[in-house]
Amino acid sequence: METNERIKTCTFSKGEISENRNLASGIYKITIDTAECYFSCPGQIVIIEFNGERKAFPVSEYDGKRFSIAINTEEEGFAKELSKAEMGTEVAVCTGLGNGFDVDAIPEGATIVADTKGISQMLSLTRELLMRGKNCKLVLGYPNKESIFMVDSFKNLCNDIEVLTEDGSNGREGRVEDGIREAEYVCAGGSVEMLQKLAKKTEDGQFNMICSVNSEEDVFSICKNGPVFEKDNINWNML
Repeated sequence: METNERIKTCTFSKGEISENRNLASGIYKITIDTAECYFSCPGQIVIIEFNGERKAFPVSEYDGKRFSIAINTEEEGFAKELSKAEMGTEVAVCTGLGNGFDVDAIPEGATIVADTKGISQMLSLTRELLMRGKNCKLVLGYPNKESIFMVDSFKNLCNDIEVLTEDGSNGREGRVEDGIREAEYVCAGGSVEMLQKLAKKTEDGQFNMICSVNSEEDVFSICKNGPVFEKDNINWNML
């Protein structure tokens, strides 16, 4: 996948919050309406400007007029302040940034794996696979029952879903990578620690990263080169 050029010429457009809903403990779904919604594939990111600050977020759902993100408010800062915004609040957005998932390269029967840091951006990928007639398996991991979110949304798109919780309060006990013994092709998103462990269990795939990535030849920027990278292009020993 080529470097996304839009970030070099990105201009912000007006957006308006049309939904602000608590999904689980510390997790909020924010939907923003905008006349300029330029997402072209699952896995891309948006930069939101609010109260004079800017922050990039992965996108969970999008169409031609709106998009949604899921934000974690456990830490003080931008996300927590955004979660307090009322419907009708105006923000500035720059949409359709980064290189997302190459859906054409994803085979039938691929496995989608995510922990709480990567679950939201897998929703649009699962939807796109369904629209293309490609079946997939979902393995989702959460700390506990109280932290579970978006599972019902995934159930509308996929019949093969396994949920793991670290304390065993819902579904099988364990971390999400424990749900995979080996897999031919995986699309994954979440914490670096989880992705490192998962990479050892899969032959091929695409990984949605949340930091800069070292390849065998260079250091890649998430916003310019990612956030999605092919598994074999990542130097896992340097993360």
